Amino acid sequence: MNLIKKFLKHLVVVVILGYPIYQLLHTLHFLNPLVRELADFKFTDIYFGYFQDSELDDEIYFIDVSVKDKTTTRSEISEFINNVNKKYKPKVIALDVDFKIDHTVSDDVNAKLVSALSNDNIVLGYDLRKIKGQWKENRSELPINYSLVKEGFTNNLVAKSEFGVVRFFQPSIIQGNDTLKHFSVVIAEKSRANFDRSLLIDNNKVMINFKYKYHNAILIGDTNNYFKLKDKIVIVGLFTKNKEGYPLFNEDLHYTASNKFYLGKSPPNMYGGEVMATILSNINNDSFVSYYKSLSFWINLILSTLLYLSLLYFMGKSHNVFAATSIITQFGLVSLFVFLSVFFVGQFNMYLDLTILGIIAFFSVEFVEPIDKIVKFVESKFKSKNTHDNGHVSTCSAISKSTGVQCRNKTKSESMYCGVHRKKKTS
Repeated sequence: MNLIKKFLKHLVVVVILGYPIYQLLHTLHFLNPLVRELADFKFTDIYFGYFQDSELDDEIYFIDVSVKDKTTTRSEISEFINNVNKKYKPKVIALDVDFKIDHTVSDDVNAKLVSALSNDNIVLGYDLRKIKGQWKENRSELPINYSLVKEGFTNNLVAKSEFGVVRFFQPSIIQGNDTLKHFSVVIAEKSRANFDRSLLIDNNKVMINFKYKYHNAILIGDTNNYFKLKDKIVIVGLFTKNKEGYPLFNEDLHYTASNKFYLGKSPPNMYGGEVMATILSNINNDSFVSYYKSLSFWINLILSTLLYLSLLYFMGKSHNVFAATSIITQFGLVSLFVFLSVFFVGQFNMYLDLTILGIIAFFSVEFVEPIDKIVKFVESKFKSKNTHDNGHVSTCSAISKSTGVQCRNKTKSESMYCGVHRKKKTS
């Protein structure tokens, strides 16, 4: 019972001191690099970045448009669609490219593009924008026949912040009688893939499995390799890499859980088209990672409480016992939590997030003693005050019993006055 009381006192100190510190760090913008380093790190990133065996998805190919002027890009895309459809007819040609109005592009180039986009295997992406509480499609201004062309939103609606790591995606949004579907979902439907329709539950959040890899991107003008695209899913977009295999350009880049530089997630490691392909592979193979948010929350809460109680218990034993417990906690238990996170996602494709528990295990060892000193200091102040007040009462009581002097505290001062009463004799 005393251990529980001590734990509750520590908890009060942590809340009183911790909340203002958290708000201060959260408010100060110059500390954003620190936030970028640690705020969105999970133990499972170690697995996705280093231990997971990659699996080649042979059904998806990339066409790289590189970075060129809009006239060249649109002309090459038009020519590509017409040529590849005439000879090899891919299942789907999905364009992860924006076609906004640009007056530097001639009407003839735009007309050829619109004509090419009227093929029956085309899927376009668009950007969702929230206006007055409603999601609106920010489409191309070109006169595209959307009765023939399928389209889906490309937004990552689950990203936490500017520095958020792509781990989840939202497959659809149900808005009134309309169902707005993610770009990758529309591609899967267009390719006639069979997948679990429960994926499209409103506001569903699904965790991406980053185990897939793909063939090197084909340059859009490389007609010699178009034969590989027959009956495949083709994603057209920016896929240019440097000699080391990392993205060459800074456009449409994303931090993902598969980044080997998991602390800080720098530099971003995937183009948007690669993220779309990974989600599509998850849909086609039903390989999304199972995520039980409530289970992770309760495991973190219960084990964190038990961990802190054990530290308080061993701290009361002896310094040597506590020192040994601290070493075991900081290195042994933290390593165990990392292993369990990696083990569950690797063996059962299940995301058990023990990151918070690991952080608490590491730092609680450092803070439990200072917090205990604060608790004891506050307790000593209260005891000192109570002892001082009760001391007067005890003294007066003693005088009263031995001398018959009645002592009373004045209402408006700390001094005391006494009245002497003679004891009534009894016969």
